[in-house]
Amino acid sequence: MSKPSNLGKSHTYVYLDNTLPTYFGLNSGYLDIHTMKYRIFGAVWKLVDGRRYILGYWFADHENEIHCAIQKAGFSAPMISQKNEIDQIYQIIRTEQNKKNWSIRRRLHFLLIMKKPWKELTEGWYVLKSCNDFPMAVTCIQKKRYSIWIEHIKVCETEEDIKEFLSLVNLEHNINLIPGIIGSQFCKQFII
Repeated sequence: MSKPSNLGKSHTYVYLDNTLPTYFGLNSGYLDIHTMKYRIFGAVWKLVDGRRYILGYWFADHENEIHCAIQKAGFSAPMISQKNEIDQIYQIIRTEQNKKNWSIRRRLHFLLIMKKPWKELTEGWYVLKSCNDFPMAVTCIQKKRYSIWIEHIKVCETEEDIKEFLSLVNLEHNINLIPGIIGSQFCKQFII
């Protein structure tokens, strides 16, 4: 039996009244970006003055794993929600993950510029795909003369997601990456 991945907690600094009901929901077919697999997604939340506060979420391969994780986290006898509520919560979490991945800007280790394949590549913009099958992570990388920077990352489930990612990169950096060139798993240089 596999363990549920990552108990996610929202960053809520509001005192949540324990007399309010706790809700939970779960459903299958949601992308876990940590494993890049479609799994069962479960979440626990409270409603305070009409606003939803997500207390935790889990991905697992079996429903009973999520039920165990909910109990282990200390949520006793939560009320079951509607399917559309768990869809909304998943979308909220994915939106936050996408915002975080978009804002990642990190310089890679300085010695990497002297190693293959980077030492053979010219300065410019590159896109790296994690694999050739969906879902995949797509990373926008800028190679400068003495450094390599991860500019943006996006988890893509369709070809449209890749095109949307490239459009946003083009807009953000005022460049012209061409979506049709992404064919292989390895980086491709794009025309600026």
